[in-house]
Amino acid sequence: MLEVDRLCVDVGGRRLLDEVSFRLEEGRIYALIGANGSGKTSLIRALTSYYPRYGGSIRFDGKELRDCRRKERESLHALLPQVLPQLDSTLDTMLSGGSPILGQLGLEKLALRRISSLSGGERELSFLAMMLSREARLYCLDEAEANLDARCRRLVENAMRSLMAEGKMVLASFHDLDRAMRLSDGLLVMDAGRLVFAGDGASFASSGLAERLFGLSRRRFTSAEGELVELFVEVAGEDPGEV
Repeated sequence: MLEVDRLCVDVGGRRLLDEVSFRLEEGRIYALIGANGSGKTSLIRALTSYYPRYGGSIRFDGKELRDCRRKERESLHALLPQVLPQLDSTLDTMLSGGSPILGQLGLEKLALRRISSLSGGERELSFLAMMLSREARLYCLDEAEANLDARCRRLVENAMRSLMAEGKMVLASFHDLDRAMRLSDGLLVMDAGRLVFAGDGASFASSGLAERLFGLSRRRFTSAEGELVELFVEVAGEDPGEV
């Protein structure tokens, strides 16, 4: 279990996170949502030891993150960052060769190519493979699906579900509210460095926060197959009719 209590992060005289408190449980996927600049990346960085000095507490099964040695921290969390670093190494080198993860993500043919030479989607999946190769408790994905096509998004989704099935905690930030609702067991909503909601999707949909923060409202529509579906739509937008 991960327990965050009154977490505060200040950088350069600016408060990035302000009194953030929540709890994550094993075997669940949590979606982190919020507008640009709301604090999503700052929160993920704090949970993965990017900010060694912070106020409040971040505890894994009662042990404070700041009190853990480097090796212990590495066994607690793994990160797929939003901005990927440049790597001239090959996947085969980074994963010590022969990893079954390459097959799961369809990367076998790219294993001997330099990661820096790959396309954006291929690089994203390569860093996902490196994250999955880590044995950790919490796996954080910062906007991992933002620039991926449908096939690659499915691979990321499958990876998150596999981690959940293994009893891991998964925290993934999204811009797409409908996808966040569909994939997650719970939502964390950030606004101006504060956590303004933590709970299930149904509670969020009825809270009014989607409209206040994003200008979106939950609506029911009839699909082309005659099924009722619920989607977030712009409050001032046109009725999409059948979807």
